[in-house]
Amino acid sequence: MSAEPTSFPVCRLGMNIGRILTLGVFLTASACAKPPQIPLGVGGGPGPASIALPTNLVELVAKADVQKGGALYVSKGCKACHTLTEAQLVGPGLRGVTTRRELTWVARMILRPDVMVKVDPEAKRLFQAMVAPMANQNVAAETELPAILAYLKSL
Repeated sequence: MSAEPTSFPVCRLGMNIGRILTLGVFLTASACAKPPQIPLGVGGGPGPASIALPTNLVELVAKADVQKGGALYVSKGCKACHTLTEAQLVGPGLRGVTTRRELTWVARMILRPDVMVKVDPEAKRLFQAMVAPMANQNVAAETELPAILAYLKSL
């Protein structure tokens, strides 16, 4: 019975410590690398009229509670994919979104992202660039949407 030297499995594959360290550095750098930043563009138009919005949306947003909007940003799970800066996470960063896009476009994207990525050219472009679709969070158009929009405008 011969005693086999104790070694790591990768050493049996002909990998020396230098190769192992190089591989480790590469994997660490790859895992920590920032995702490519997608140009956000400007505009987007008002979005498809088939997604109904409150007729007095601008007035509702002006009167909305910004703190309630911030709480909804958390409770609806927005922060899982969006930062409150311009940095991209899974989706685009939200700082300045209401100046880059028309308020009605942002509103429709919040209410029905599933429809927007099918019919709105700018939403289609963002979906292709981001790859992951935005989840529909079942935001109430009359009560929750104005607060979320007011919060986004405050960033």
